[in-house]
Amino acid sequence: MTSPMPKIIPGLLAAALVVPVTLVAQGLSGRAPTGGPGFLFDMPRVHVGVRGGFNLRRASAGPDGLFTFVTRELTLGRRDFDAFGIGADLGVVLAGPFDLVFGAGHSVNGASSEFRDWVDENERSITQRTTLATTAFTVAARWNLTSRGRRIGRFVWIPARVLPYVGIGAGAMKYSLAQDGYFVDFSDLSIFRARLGSRAWTAMALAMAGTDYSLGKRLFASAEARVLWANADLRGDFVSFDDGIDLSGVQFSLGLHVRI
Repeated sequence: MTSPMPKIIPGLLAAALVVPVTLVAQGLSGRAPTGGPGFLFDMPRVHVGVRGGFNLRRASAGPDGLFTFVTRELTLGRRDFDAFGIGADLGVVLAGPFDLVFGAGHSVNGASSEFRDWVDENERSITQRTTLATTAFTVAARWNLTSRGRRIGRFVWIPARVLPYVGIGAGAMKYSLAQDGYFVDFSDLSIFRARLGSRAWTAMALAMAGTDYSLGKRLFASAEARVLWANADLRGDFVSFDDGIDLSGVQFSLGLHVRI
């Protein structure tokens, strides 16, 4: 069987001669010789970006838990706790196919409601507004399922057009829960105005899967799904709920990132 090396070596020598001329002719425009997303002199070691998306919160609870209580007594459903979110990521290339990704994200939702079975003395609805906000700081190990890109000769590195990945991580999450409006005191059935609140930090874990799509030599977009696990103690006005507050859920996001 004939070795392919005699055919490959002249090609590599030709590439080594042609690439410098190509760089000058293109004015370092970053347009790939193959019409791809562009090329760089070396593989970037860092990428930064922003993302935005939607959080589907699990919002589960036992029979006497917070979410069970508010969805039973108030005109709230579990999907009322879903929220839009924004975030930022800093990724650092490690050995082989692995990256280390530091992230920060924030999401908040607000929903108006009223008591299902109670009205005031004037037959008017007893209304309130519930707001749940979360802020998370995470670090994750990311495993790229295909090569980040390919090198041509000594002068060119071309990023992959499509790069799927998976990852796992952990971090800390802060939540803030507030209810503002009118409530029923079930001990004497009086109606009072109040702002109820609880906030705390808790540990969290995550698993993620996504795909990067190169838009240029440095710019790429991403589509990602994350599964989050977190449960926190309730404080302040909600301390009587022993189950705590379930902050777990699924997060879908789109992002825009830059290779550095």
